[in-house]
Amino acid sequence: MKIMLTAMAAGLAVSSAALATPSTGFESQTLSYGFQLSPGGATLDFAKFDTSTSNPNVTRILQKVTITLNADVGANVTAENDNIDPADFFGVNLTGVVTLDIGGLGANTFVLQNATAPGGVAGSDGVPGSGPDFYDFGFVSGSDSDMEMTFDDALLANFVGPGSITANLFGSGGFAVSGASNATLVISDFGASGSVTIEYAYKLIPSPGSAALIGLAGVVVAGRRRR
Repeated sequence: MKIMLTAMAAGLAVSSAALATPSTGFESQTLSYGFQLSPGGATLDFAKFDTSTSNPNVTRILQKVTITLNADVGANVTAENDNIDPADFFGVNLTGVVTLDIGGLGANTFVLQNATAPGGVAGSDGVPGSGPDFYDFGFVSGSDSDMEMTFDDALLANFVGPGSITANLFGSGGFAVSGASNATLVISDFGASGSVTIEYAYKLIPSPGSAALIGLAGVVVAGRRRR
């Protein structure tokens, strides 16, 4: 019996030594989104962090969560000068915002993009939708990204467990004409798109039950040596 207990203790001691310096791992998920503006929004469901492993004596502990938001905002745009005078610096200005909220973490992106008509446009010819006073800017878009992370246990707890956690996205934006005080602006296919990434950083530690067994085995070995 003493020999069997000693052998068990030796095996557990090896396992304990192997886990004394926890390995660090990373697990990430990326989901895409797209919605019309403005305003607009979407939700994405991400799998929560699972603490279990294939080894019942080892568990995973979540150490850090990082969220990354990538956003593109844009639309097809045309503009027409409605003034009698020509507009030498005729252009359009895009402003857009996309925000992310998940598990108490947030990310915010801000898009600014300008486009100009080369050489400007003529004064109004009285014919809407065409002519030298009209310019098709095509698809005008901009992009931005933002990231946030946390080590806070209270926030990390929101990401741990079975099931999923929902990311809430919201976006808004608009266009304005520059270079002319009176103009007609036509916008189509105005929308936001991009991706959200969640990264879990974790370490491996002995499960509570296995740690207790390791301690018991150490006592058995020490007791046998004293005899």
